[in-house]
Amino acid sequence: TFFAYVFIGHLMPGMLEGKEQKFVRAIAELGVTNVAILGLPTKIIVLTVVLFIWMGQLLLHTGASEWFTDLASAIMGRSRGGSAKIAVVASGLFGSISGSAVSNVASTGVITIPLMRQAGYDAKTAGAIEAVASTGGQIMPPIMGAAAFLMAELLELEYTEIILSALIPAALYYLAVFVQADLEAAKNGIAPLPKDRIPPLLRVLKEGWFFVIPYVVLIYTLFWMNMPPQESAFWAAISVGIVSFIFGYKGHRLNFSQIWDSIANCGRQSAEIIVIGAMAGIIIAILDRTGLGQALTLILAAVGEDSLFLLLILTALVSILLGMGMPTSAIYLLLATMIAPSLIKLGVNPIAAHMFVLYFGLMSMITPPVAIAAFAAASLSGAKPMETGVTAVRMGWIAYVIPFVFVLSPSLLCQGELSDIIIATITAFAGVWIASCGLIGYLFGPLSSIMRLLFFLSGILLLLPADAIPNGLLINAVGLVLAVVVVMKDLAANKDKRKAAKAAAMADE
Repeated sequence: TFFAYVFIGHLMPGMLEGKEQKFVRAIAELGVTNVAILGLPTKIIVLTVVLFIWMGQLLLHTGASEWFTDLASAIMGRSRGGSAKIAVVASGLFGSISGSAVSNVASTGVITIPLMRQAGYDAKTAGAIEAVASTGGQIMPPIMGAAAFLMAELLELEYTEIILSALIPAALYYLAVFVQADLEAAKNGIAPLPKDRIPPLLRVLKEGWFFVIPYVVLIYTLFWMNMPPQESAFWAAISVGIVSFIFGYKGHRLNFSQIWDSIANCGRQSAEIIVIGAMAGIIIAILDRTGLGQALTLILAAVGEDSLFLLLILTALVSILLGMGMPTSAIYLLLATMIAPSLIKLGVNPIAAHMFVLYFGLMSMITPPVAIAAFAAASLSGAKPMETGVTAVRMGWIAYVIPFVFVLSPSLLCQGELSDIIIATITAFAGVWIASCGLIGYLFGPLSSIMRLLFFLSGILLLLPADAIPNGLLINAVGLVLAVVVVMKDLAANKDKRKAAKAAAMADE
């Protein structure tokens, strides 16, 4: 459609009218210049993203995903709902490097989903927890499925600034999933893992401690040696091969066959992303050459003239629609090319605009009707795909809310005064915890419908950015008071119930 616009754009009406182009010259410039097919998107993908995909494939072939799961089991297995917490931790750790929510579900979900089902989670909840945790890995620093490096290049910012900006929203995302998994366990009486299923922490560390070395290499070369991301990724990938060859996971050392398979799978995963990168380069060139980019900005400005919120809603819907079914890097690249520049021109903080489209592009992975990460998890759990998708939306609710918050107030992206950042972070964490209790319908005991509504309302009032809305601090204070009241009321009500149950048990004896 964009390509056709090059030749018919001058015939379009109103603001969509473009500059007339000469056929041969346009074809030549789009095909061979370094601002179209061979432009910045293709350059970033070929030089940087492909190396991170290879690093992820090496880790997958050498047993890192299994080690992450064992490590999470050793740390979380003794708490209630330990099986779900294992899924959250393991999928978050491995998802950051995998670059694909679906492949993350496929690699860690085969272990975590049966574990959750055996513990007592129903099929749709087990699938949803895995899908949401795997999708969240793509926003988890320091790698973010390679999106962090793309964002740094496109915004011409330091990589460290992108990582710092992503830290608080990612923590809020996983807090919401973790709290809901824990309360779901309390609500349904799901016990910790059996002791025979919990590996000793020291044994786990002894078996796979060397998997930490590639991360150390990556961070050291990026932050201390100031290497470009592609060089850091290369040396980190090489270190995966070296440590796996020297030590080997559970006695299995890296061999040539595994190296070849990792390269082949890297090629398969990279092909689609490279093609999309080339197409994104063409779109960038067309938007600039024809004047369509300016026209789209004017159209969006007309939509958002009276309401920034309406503009953001429209942008979120378009991002979910365009992101369906693609790997993380491809999703972000497409949306950063087509949508984010218009938001920036309309006054949205540049990092906030890019994070906004990244979040909603990724939410396509768990948002029906094409929630492919949720559907992949449903196939492993035996649940109905659409039910799993709906449950995943509830589990990942914060990802649909927090982008609006950091657009209104970039404090959650560590942008602005330190005092504003601290206040916004504290109130956001409290709000996520309280609102998640309302969604699950449980804290110290089951919540009535009215109490659930009050919990969720108080959580949202705490989440609203104090520095971006009129009387923001007052609204946060109202949310805090309401949260304290409902928490204390629930504590008192369930304390009386526990006393009554204990007295009844003693009377029976």
